[in-house]
Amino acid sequence: MGRLCRTALTAALTVAVALTAACGSDSATAPADPVVDLASLDVGNQTTQPKFYDKPVSIEHAKLMEALRLAGYIPLPSEVDPEVKYPAQTMSVTVRTFIDFGSAAIHNRLDTDPAVLRAAAPGFMSGFVTSGKSDEKISLAYELENLVLLFTDEQSAAAAAPALGQADFDSTPGAQRVPIDKYPAAYALAEPKDGGPLRSWYATGRFVILTYVYDSVMGEIKERDLPKLVTRVQRSLDVIPPAIAKFPATPQDKLMDIPVDPDGVLARALPTVLADSAQAGIPGVYDRHGGLQVVQGADEEKLFDEAGVDRVAWKGNYIYRARDAAGAAKIVEAHSATSRLFRPVASPPNLPNAKCRKYTGPAFGAISHYCYVSYGRFAAEVSANQLLDAQQRIAAQYAILVNAH
Repeated sequence: MGRLCRTALTAALTVAVALTAACGSDSATAPADPVVDLASLDVGNQTTQPKFYDKPVSIEHAKLMEALRLAGYIPLPSEVDPEVKYPAQTMSVTVRTFIDFGSAAIHNRLDTDPAVLRAAAPGFMSGFVTSGKSDEKISLAYELENLVLLFTDEQSAAAAAPALGQADFDSTPGAQRVPIDKYPAAYALAEPKDGGPLRSWYATGRFVILTYVYDSVMGEIKERDLPKLVTRVQRSLDVIPPAIAKFPATPQDKLMDIPVDPDGVLARALPTVLADSAQAGIPGVYDRHGGLQVVQGADEEKLFDEAGVDRVAWKGNYIYRARDAAGAAKIVEAHSATSRLFRPVASPPNLPNAKCRKYTGPAFGAISHYCYVSYGRFAAEVSANQLLDAQQRIAAQYAILVNAH
């Protein structure tokens, strides 16, 4: 995915076409936005203007947009198995959308040479990763990950599933084939180490589903309960195929017509992602369901319902479009709440409705500072390891929201 995705990302962030953005009207009872002098805000070297997008700038970009659309049709992990109701580990969600087998979405889960996988799946277009875990503590959880791969046609998907499974098996010395009785067409294998993961490749329509199941407790005690893991794979194959069958795939000759940002929500997001493979994911905008693939958890589902969230954009920072200003303010209130792991810190000068907090928990891989603000029906969330950086980002983000209104 490296070079292709970086090319698409760079183009997506540097090429814009002026459009008129749709702005929802606020409720008559919504709180009034404070009077803020934008010129008084310290925004550092951040941009303060929205950047509107029209259509994809390359076929790679178009394939990524198709994967973002697909996210809205894939069941959430908790819809596959109610036990899997906790957000996935950070490493599992570094990449959600991908268009190449060299992506971290693939090589974080198996060791097969990307070139071998490409040869096994010539009709592959793009994919999306959905993942979660069954307990807040990873040491007590089982992880359920489903990668849904979209192909050009059903024949390509049907041929790819066993070929990909065989390539996976061949690159895993000592791997054990495992039958999935309810789905005999699934190509499943267990890694040789005691307590290791179970992977399954299964074709359905234009899709191949790669299911990855790992139980931390089994891994710790070095004993694997294969029937239990098989049952967890079967749950995925019970639920996901009928849901994604409803996905209205874009015809091949219409891919370049997919709207990148149909409602102008991504345009309002402060760009903090660079064209760098180390960055976490590809910028894009999701519908409500797709947004819950990215912002996970039962609390978020409840908040989305209460606030009326219908769009979530990510460009290194988050933008939520709520039902009205009251909903946007509710998101800021919920996400900025302090606790034993988050303590309040100073908000940026001259922006009275912004809130900031500092993470004080385990430091490995964690970002230190977070700031939040709302304007109209939009709520924004930024993060940075330095407080000043976070303050400047949220100030610039507020200015973008105002300037796009």
